[in-house]
Amino acid sequence: MTLRATDVMDAAPPTVTPAMTVTALAAFLVEQKIDGACVVEDGGLRGVVTAMDLVFQSQPPHLPSFFHFLEALIPLENTAKVEQDLRKIAGATVRDVMSTNVVTAAPDESVATIAEKMVARHLSIVPVVDAAGRLVGAVTKAGILRRAYGLS
Repeated sequence: MTLRATDVMDAAPPTVTPAMTVTALAAFLVEQKIDGACVVEDGGLRGVVTAMDLVFQSQPPHLPSFFHFLEALIPLENTAKVEQDLRKIAGATVRDVMSTNVVTAAPDESVATIAEKMVARHLSIVPVVDAAGRLVGAVTKAGILRRAYGLS
């Protein structure tokens, strides 16, 4: 029997709003003993936020390198990425630090496929959405481990 997302997902995944402060988010993650949450607004999935997004804020900002050529400064790095990182480091709300390019799974997707995505992209939570795009659950590392090792 192939395990599916519905076999290991949390049907009531932890959710937060984009307006929540990062301080409240940190308290929520620690209090709930979880590594991440789905960001929901107006009934729709807007992103995912993890403890790593908050750890990211603790690092010093990386300033881009430039090449000086004929009176011009040429950026050696993607300046949009640098701007995004600086916004994330300075972020005060979930909206500022969350990931919006979310990897999701379908309810009938195999756990093996979800696990591949999690490992390849270093994900700690994968929202499960139905055909209409509604959040119906979330697969986490802990959920997979509970089922794989019979730790219900």
